[in-house]
Amino acid sequence: TKNFSKMSQGITGGLVPAYATLAANLFAITAAFEFLKKAGNLVALEKAQTQYAYKTGTSMKLLTSRLQEATHQMLAFDDAAQAAAIGTAAGLSAEQLERLANIATNASAALGRDLTDSFNRLTRGAIKAEPELLDELGIIVRLSEAVEEYKRIMNITGRELTTFEKSQAVVNLTIRKGEDAFDDLGKNVNDIAKLGKAVDDLIKALQKGLVPVATFMSNVLTENVLA
Repeated sequence: TKNFSKMSQGITGGLVPAYATLAANLFAITAAFEFLKKAGNLVALEKAQTQYAYKTGTSMKLLTSRLQEATHQMLAFDDAAQAAAIGTAAGLSAEQLERLANIATNASAALGRDLTDSFNRLTRGAIKAEPELLDELGIIVRLSEAVEEYKRIMNITGRELTTFEKSQAVVNLTIRKGEDAFDDLGKNVNDIAKLGKAVDDLIKALQKGLVPVATFMSNVLTENVLA
C-alpha cells in the first residue's frame, strides 16, 4: 500500500506540473496567434481602404479618421472603419456618418452607455429602419413620420418614396432627433475611454510592426504545425 501510494504521488507529482506547463504554453501560443491574426487583419483592412479609394475616389481611411475625430478619439479604428464601410455601402454621406458619430458620443456621455454600442445602434437603427434599436437611446423614430418630413423638406408630392429615399428619410430624422435630444453633451467625455483609445493605437502600431515577422513565421510553421 505504501509503495502504491508513493508511486501514485510520483506520477501525480510529475504529470500535474507537466500538464500545467503544457496548458500554459498552449494558452500563450493561442494568445500570440490571436494577436498576430489581428495584426494581419489590420493590415488587410488598411490595404482594402487604399484600394477602395483608388477605385472610387472615396477615401475610407480619411472617413474612418473623421469618425474617430467626431467621437473625440474614443472610437477604436476597427469599429470606425466598419461603420464607415457599412454606412457608405448603405448610401450615407460622410457628413451623415459624422453627425451620427457625434450623436453617439453625446448619447453615451448622457446615458452612461458604451460608445461603440451606442454608435452601432444608431447606424443600424437608422440604416435598417429598426426603431427598437433607437428607442433604447431615447430617440423615437417612426417610418411614417420620417417619410412625411422627408416629403415636405424635399417638396415631393404625388408619388411614393423610393427605397433609398425612405432610408434617407429615417437617417435624417434620426439625426435631427438625436441632435435635439443630446445637443452638445459630448464634451463630458470619459478620460478613461480616451486612455483606452490611446492604448488601442499603441497596440495597433505594435501589430503593424510585427506583421512581417508574423508572415515569415506563419509560412515556416505552416509546413510543420507541431514544431
